[in-house]
Parts: sequence; C-alpha cells; structure tokens
Amino acid sequence: MATNRSGPAQPLVSVIVPTLNRGRYVERCLRSILDQTYRNLECVVMDGKSQDDTVAILERLAASDPRLRFVSEADRGEVYATNKGIDLARGDIIGVQASDDYYVADAVEKSVEFLLAHPEVIGVGGDALYVDGSGKSMGRGLITNRGGLAPRSAKRILTLRYFVSPVVHGTFFGWRQRLARHGKFDPEFSVCPDVEFYLRVVDGGDAIGCLPRVQTYYTVHPDMGAVKYYHKVRQQLARVYARHGLRWYHHLVRLTVGRALSYIRNPLRSPFFPGLAREIREFWTMRRAPKG
Repeated sequence: MATNRSGPAQPLVSVIVPTLNRGRYVERCLRSILDQTYRNLECVVMDGKSQDDTVAILERLAASDPRLRFVSEADRGEVYATNKGIDLARGDIIGVQASDDYYVADAVEKSVEFLLAHPEVIGVGGDALYVDGSGKSMGRGLITNRGGLAPRSAKRILTLRYFVSPVVHGTFFGWRQRLARHGKFDPEFSVCPDVEFYLRVVDGGDAIGCLPRVQTYYTVHPDMGAVKYYHKVRQQLARVYARHGLRWYHHLVRLTVGRALSYIRNPLRSPFFPGLAREIREFWTMRRAPKG
C-alpha cells in the first residue's frame, strides 16, 4: 500500500462516540458513521450504562456490522469515557462525535483526503449546521476558522471570532499518535474539553487545518449540555481564555467588533433580526439555567 509522511493511503479511522441515555438520537449518529463513503473505519461507543433503549440499539447495530464496538459501564463522565475510547481505538486517525449529532455522508472521506494532502497539519475540522431534534435544518451553523488554527492565531481567533470556532469538535479528525503527544482531554474542563485540548495542541506547536464545508449536523434540543450546563461552560471557558492571555479589553473587543466581524464572515449565519430575537430569547433561557 502506498504511503506518505502521515501514514497509509487508506488509514483506518476510529470514531469515538460517548453516550448516556441518548436512545432518541444514537442510532442516527451511528448510522451516519457506518454508512460513510469511506469504508475503512471503526466506531467505538462508550456508553455510561444507559437506562433507556441505547444498549439494545447498540447490540442490534453491532450484530449487523463488526466495525461497531461498544462498552456499557458506569463511568465518571463524558471526558473520561472519551479518553478510554481513544485508548481502545485501533485507527491511525481518530474523531469524536456526540451521540446526538451526526455526519454528512462523506465527512470522513473528505477529512482523510485533506490529511493525506497536508502532512504539515495534525488534524482538520470543518463546519456544523444546526438542526432540531427531528433533523430539520435551523438555517444557521458554526464554522471553523478559515485558514485553520496555528499557535500564532489562537489568541486572535478567540478575540475576533465570536461566531467562529477555533475547531468544531464533532467535525475534527486527527492523527492519533501525533495527538497523543499532547496528552488527553482534561476532565477539569468537563463541559468544554475540546476547546482546551485543541488550543493545547497548537500551543504545543502543531497546526490544525480547515475544511470550509459542512461536515456535521449539530442537534439543538433542551437536554443538550450547552443548555443544561450553561453557567459551568461560561466558568470553564473563562479559565481557558485567561490561560491564553485574554484580558477585559479583549473580551470587550470579542463581544463588539469580534461579534460583528465573525457574523458577517459566517456563511451559515442567521438573518439579522430573527437571529437577534433568538439570541435574546436564548440569553434569558440560559440565564435561568441551574447554577450547578
């Protein structure tokens, strides 16, 4: 098999899916992985001992496709489960997907093509389109920073890209052995481990590429972590921002100039006035979220 600097021409891809009581969504997620146009992959599901029909779904899918493996046992949370899933993975390339989200049909193929063509990067991310619980498009989404993420750009992106993510977690695929040099996801950042980890990667000297296309459908629903743990997300992100040198004036720029510039540059943006009304509603909803 032909090889390049990064690995084999058809590297094995491992997708890790941590889940707990997501029976409503998990089959859609797993089928989006197993039905990818890129076939040389495995799916490792880490179930936290779900009490709904999740395990029955996993048993049925694993019986019909040996590329799906799962573990169902009590764990200490999503970050621990993800790290254990990565330890169990056999692939050259890994990705992590939330069990309520799902990929576009050729997401893995396009990511592998990019990684093989750009051996200078450790991984690649793309864009996410927001959908509701039934999978209907909400007409908006989140994009990965155009041009990717490098050590020199992290602080600038955090300041000037309010509606743009350094890396959209559910779209990321990277070289497992190279990522291992940067450690694992940190349980101290239980609700934003992806932001902390990807910035740690670029702080360590590696670059992350960008695929300017929708790679994942991100499901918005009342039980999603960003809603349930809104205040904890804010607290943990504040620690990440402080680590990267953001002061009060950076946050002022982020909430004004950064918000405006990134809105204009986001091709998946909402129409202005409906988007503003939605943000006001979501702000008050999240302000009432439990503090714990």
